[in-house]
Amino acid sequence: MFAYAVPQSVLLILVGSSYALATMGMKLVSGIQFAWGGAALILAGLALAASGEIALLKHNSMSQLYLILVGVETALVLVFALFMGEKFTPRMILGGGLIISGMIAVAH
Repeated sequence: MFAYAVPQSVLLILVGSSYALATMGMKLVSGIQFAWGGAALILAGLALAASGEIALLKHNSMSQLYLILVGVETALVLVFALFMGEKFTPRMILGGGLIISGMIAVAH
């Protein structure tokens, strides 16, 4: 499988990107009309993420891996949300900062 030949740091970014891609598809499908392109993004993103995670779990502990993946995915989803025109309030930014701070505290 291709995923086993990719360096782990690159694979982490690819898995996080795949989850972010699936999230973008969910946003597209959540509109007034069903979007087949959004459904395709969901399926492709989840399939890529699952295959990458399987490769990562062979060499990493689940607890560390998921903290990193959630952080990567969160950052990418936020970037995509900005490009899609989503608005962020100071309260949302503060809440996100607290979540990221909590993840950092748990990781150390």
